[in-house]
Amino acid sequence: MNRLFTAIVLFIASTASVNADTNLSQLELNQASSQHLNSAQFMLRKAYEQLSNELDATRKQQLKESQELWEKYAKANAELVADAYKGGSIRNLIYAQSLIELTEQRTALLTKMHLKEITP
Repeated sequence: MNRLFTAIVLFIASTASVNADTNLSQLELNQASSQHLNSAQFMLRKAYEQLSNELDATRKQQLKESQELWEKYAKANAELVADAYKGGSIRNLIYAQSLIELTEQRTALLTKMHLKEITP
């Protein structure tokens, strides 16, 4: 399972970035960032599940509560960053990019915590 998770992470990392030389339209950039965000959120769910499966009931509840608070924070922070471009066509892209960055950071943190749980 861990090998599959690692393979998926490497695949997404290698395919998620958009080549700056492709001259994509704003709509295409928004669509690409939306797909990247969906991938990042998928990986976060997998990291969360893997960690949760290793925890006792008390720590599992703590993880659930911290994840709910983190989700509220991430969305609020992405709104704050994106609202600097309110009314502009780039706002959605900025929102997604901000949320992607935070989601990838959270995924790395949960993955690190999982590795500590399973390493003797």
